[in-house]
Amino acid sequence: MPSLGCVARRPRDLYQGIYHLAARASDTRHLFVNDQDREDFLERLAATWERFELALLSYVLMGSHYHALVRIPDARLSQALQRLHSEYSRWHNRRHRRSAHLFRAHPMTREIGSDAQLVAACRYLARNPVEAGLVEHPLDWPWGSVRAHAGLERPQIPLAEGDLCAAFGDGESWRERYRAQLETADDEVPDSLSWFGAPTP
Repeated sequence: MPSLGCVARRPRDLYQGIYHLAARASDTRHLFVNDQDREDFLERLAATWERFELALLSYVLMGSHYHALVRIPDARLSQALQRLHSEYSRWHNRRHRRSAHLFRAHPMTREIGSDAQLVAACRYLARNPVEAGLVEHPLDWPWGSVRAHAGLERPQIPLAEGDLCAAFGDGESWRERYRAQLETADDEVPDSLSWFGAPTP
């Protein structure tokens, strides 16, 4: 019987580096119906990243999808996502009495090739709830790493912030520069983000 998560496929040719990951629910479904769903997903995300030795830089959970920035040592991300999505799908479908596929078959993965791209991607993740009309300011959204990056609270799950620190200029004041970036939005969506188009809930 096929998994309720991602359809099995040949592993992508992913190499060591930083990637922007985005996964969306199939059809009109929501990945996260309520806060309990988001809490469960974060627990599974943290456990999966630890098991596969992946570094989570930043993330945001919406309703129909999520985004994450991750540093990987090799192509193991495909296996990690298959495990994460399959386990969460089984739990989600049992809880909400559903049976159809929860995730779209193929998540988006785009390599981050420079500090400028990493800064842009961080800003995009943080501002996603604002652009989707869920909150008025990025720091108002509790289901992401934005408040931790801004130094306002401890991370909900382990984060690897070394690359962010370097991209925002190193030193103890990098969090201030991160907060300043939240107040501006790019006139154009970076190519690595165009797969999703305009942010949606």
